[in-house]
Amino acid sequence: MKKYILLVLLIVAVSSLFSQTKFEDAVALNFKNANVAVAGFFDNAGNLNIAKISTKDGSYFVEYGAYDANGAYSVKRTFEMNSYTTDFKIRFSADGTKLAVLELSTDKNLLSFFDLQSGQIIQDFDAENINNFFLTPDSKYIVASGPANSILFDIYDDNILLNYPGESVVDISEDGNTLFCKNGGNIDYVDTKSGKKLRSFMLKDFISIDFDERGELILCSFQGNIKLFKLTQNGIIGIKEISNVSLRAVPTPTFNYFLVDDPNASRRWLFNLGGKQVYKSKIDNYNQAKGNYVFSNDEKKFALLSDKGTEVYDFEVMKYYNKIAQKFPDMFQTKVDFQTEQDQVNRADMFKLQKQVIVSNVADELKVSEGIIKQNQKNSLGLIEVKIFSIGVYDPNTEMYDVTLTLPTDYTIFENVNARVKIPKYQAEIFSKNFQKFKAYALRQLNKEQTGIDVFDVTIVNDLNSTNYRCIMHRSLPVTKTNYDEQFNQGQKTFEQRDWYDAIMYLSDFPDDYAKNSVIDYMLGQAIPNFFADKWSYVQTLNPVRDSTTLLKYISDFPPTFKVYSDVAKLRQTVVNSIMDSRMDNANAYYLDKRYSDALDYIDASIPSSYYDVFSNASYDYEYYNSKLVPFRNNVLVIVAKRSIEGTNYDRAINLLERVTKDYPDYAEVEKLLSDAKFQKGK
Repeated sequence: MKKYILLVLLIVAVSSLFSQTKFEDAVALNFKNANVAVAGFFDNAGNLNIAKISTKDGSYFVEYGAYDANGAYSVKRTFEMNSYTTDFKIRFSADGTKLAVLELSTDKNLLSFFDLQSGQIIQDFDAENINNFFLTPDSKYIVASGPANSILFDIYDDNILLNYPGESVVDISEDGNTLFCKNGGNIDYVDTKSGKKLRSFMLKDFISIDFDERGELILCSFQGNIKLFKLTQNGIIGIKEISNVSLRAVPTPTFNYFLVDDPNASRRWLFNLGGKQVYKSKIDNYNQAKGNYVFSNDEKKFALLSDKGTEVYDFEVMKYYNKIAQKFPDMFQTKVDFQTEQDQVNRADMFKLQKQVIVSNVADELKVSEGIIKQNQKNSLGLIEVKIFSIGVYDPNTEMYDVTLTLPTDYTIFENVNARVKIPKYQAEIFSKNFQKFKAYALRQLNKEQTGIDVFDVTIVNDLNSTNYRCIMHRSLPVTKTNYDEQFNQGQKTFEQRDWYDAIMYLSDFPDDYAKNSVIDYMLGQAIPNFFADKWSYVQTLNPVRDSTTLLKYISDFPPTFKVYSDVAKLRQTVVNSIMDSRMDNANAYYLDKRYSDALDYIDASIPSSYYDVFSNASYDYEYYNSKLVPFRNNVLVIVAKRSIEGTNYDRAINLLERVTKDYPDYAEVEKLLSDAKFQKGK
């Protein structure tokens, strides 16, 4: 979905000959040009086409031109405007062949539509009380919007087809069939051709709002945070939040990424849809008010149009920055002093000579690693018990409780996370009095970055009346851009194909108001135990010695209800024994080298009677501690004690001999040595 998001950008030139510029911004830059553009689009060849305002002899013109890949600019068409205003809103048609211009003035607003190929005006009309507009994809209609009312205008018949009373259009779907409107404190979805309101939900106090191609995902900036919402049957639910950021978030056309600029801090951030920062750079300070971000359809480039010029960036480089910086550190010196701005551009040109090869290599590597990552995620998927830390105040209107859950961010790290859970009014009192007794379960798996874990599909079990409550909680699971009906269909398809892992992923985290939740519960009830049966077959192929850590991680997520859970416990015990046996081998290596003191130190430090498993948060006995470790340690204690006596270190000898257990084969010798050491010490 093409986005034309308006900001005013004042790019501050480098004033010092020795100013420092972060190099990552240079490698992302394609070119800078002093031309001030109002609107733009990238054509199929990847060249930036723009529309700019120019003046001549006291008249205003809209100039249509284009940049090549190196930033060379050429004028294609010029259209004289009707008024003397300096306030224009301009949009290109979806195919780039038409241009619409809204002239805003105190006297009269005019909206004109031009054919860029012929250079002729197609239509113009008075636009009283209009301050914004959108073109339908077929370029036949204009949706003109005012503060509280909007209209549908037939361009070629010069006719108003429909009024949308009370609706201020803020965006249009990619297919042009749905208008996204602000109506007081509500957001309305309106059918473009009929004017019928399709759905409505409350959403207030946002600074900016953007919709994906169908309005399924909604990105908003608020005072203090950025929130991502997903549409459900009865409203929207918050699925991601980035705190301590109150600046406007600009999404890419596919809604896979969004940009946040902080002109005061001279910083730019790029986040993925999951809220993870993937890029940060230094930028020149500018004044945010009016302007335009333009993305290419393939998301390889984006342009920043400002009142001081035009900048084109390699968006591909930004997306892959972290990987490229690791693989080619010589290309990414992050602190470089450029004596002039041209030095920065020259360095960028050096990078661009090799950019295509570098980016292609990294992209190919990422594609290969995607399969490995998914396999790791699949193997780590498990069911865990989580804790309800506290609850908030009940809202009887929405039947929602705010709850705080204690959830893992890694296998050993936990944090409290806020969520919401829908409780029917007649069960609210039971829930408030008994929530600490209720168990809660969730699915978890390694995250895509392999740096922690995702927790999802949190369910609270009310065993007093056999009711399960879904938590509306999408803290870390990657956001799906499909709507819930499509997600359900994919889940059902993979379920029928007995692809249990994908079925679980598709069918998890549905909102409480989804109409087919009973079917989902049935399918998950079948898919989860079948998945664990398949996982158990895979786990049994791993080696208890070589893959001990991996095994402990994978089996920690098997639920006690698993049909052969006793075998899981036996395997865990085998792994624990293998780990400790391996440590025994290390101690024996010291012994064979006659490094008896080192062997004893290693035993004391590394071979206790039980092993603590961080993944299951429990300790397990080393089964052969008494039969293997104790006799071996007794032998080492006696040897080291004798050497201590020979060296007249009687305190150490006494301490070691007192640790020898009475099942030592020649304990009488130990008693005699102990007696002699004490006698010698007492002299």
